[in-house]
This record gives sequence, structure tokens and C-alpha cells, in this order.
Amino acid sequence: MAGFIPKNPAQILNRADTALTNVDGVLGRVEGTLASVSETLSSATSTLDQTNTVLTEVQGLLTELQDEIALIRQVPEIAAQVSEIHAIVTTLAAKG
Repeated sequence: MAGFIPKNPAQILNRADTALTNVDGVLGRVEGTLASVSETLSSATSTLDQTNTVLTEVQGLLTELQDEIALIRQVPEIAAQVSEIHAIVTTLAAKG
């Protein structure tokens, strides 16, 4: 049983204390890194939310623009119809 008892228990305790101090330091650095990662993710989430809002607005503007372009494409047809109506009215007024 004498083999189970360390020859210098104080030295073993000192080494264990040193190891625990090192582990504590590493855990502190890890905690700092995780806090930094959390902050970065929060910032990224905020940026993505803002981007989503802007993209939704852009989508609405593009829809409006599509409607406007459709109206502009109808202008020649409307102009032709107005011209026909004007010709008919002018002819009827002349006969009148």
C-alpha cells in the first residue's frame, strides 16, 4: 500500500494548483472569445434584419416600377385611340 501514497504530496498539490490556474486562465480567454463571437453574431443578425427590410422596400419599388413601365408601353396604343377619337369628333363637328 505504500506505493499508493505519493512521496511528496505538497509538490503534487502545487502542480495541481498550477494546472488549475492555467485552466482558469484558458477558460477566461475562451469566455472572452465567446462573448466576442456573441457580439459579432448579434451585429450580423441586426445587419441581416436591416438588409431584409431594405430588400422588401426594393421589391415594392420594383413592383411599382413594373406597373409604370406597363403603362408607358400602353402610351402608343392610347395615343392611337385618342387620335381616332379626335378624327371622328372632328369629322362629326364638320358635318354638324
